[in-house]
Amino acid sequence: MLNEINISAAQFRKLVILYSIGSTIIVVPAAITADAHQDAWIAALFGVALGIGLVLLFTSLGKMFPRLTLMEMNEKISGKLFGKIVSAVFVLSNLFISSQVLYYVGNFLTTQILPYTPLTAIHIVFMGVVIVGVRLGIEVIARSAEILFPWFVGLFGLF
Repeated sequence: MLNEINISAAQFRKLVILYSIGSTIIVVPAAITADAHQDAWIAALFGVALGIGLVLLFTSLGKMFPRLTLMEMNEKISGKLFGKIVSAVFVLSNLFISSQVLYYVGNFLTTQILPYTPLTAIHIVFMGVVIVGVRLGIEVIARSAEILFPWFVGLFGLF
């Protein structure tokens, strides 16, 4: 029997804010300006609009199929075979993006904060934290986000 995992809407909101801003600060500026140059602000606005559209899509899907996971929704909407393909692409793209973000975080830390620390050591430490978080579950990650959120807001406001 599966245990019911519950996080509040406020915890989910804080997780989304922390993830979005953290990824945006590290990954997006270099990627956007490399391609768009002076028109990077247009690409950023387009990205925000696209992100809001995806949030609305996932919210409406969640309301239509409240008891299904995202993978089960893919199969129900797209059919058994194509739904599995869409789910596999979703999982693999997230795997590749997370490895890219791990590289960017390590590169940022070795460049700006810890210049004499080997990149591999930083990657091992960050992956260790991620593995522990995944093993403990989403509820523990959400509680950690609640504890760290005021610190983040304070430091982000100071910045």
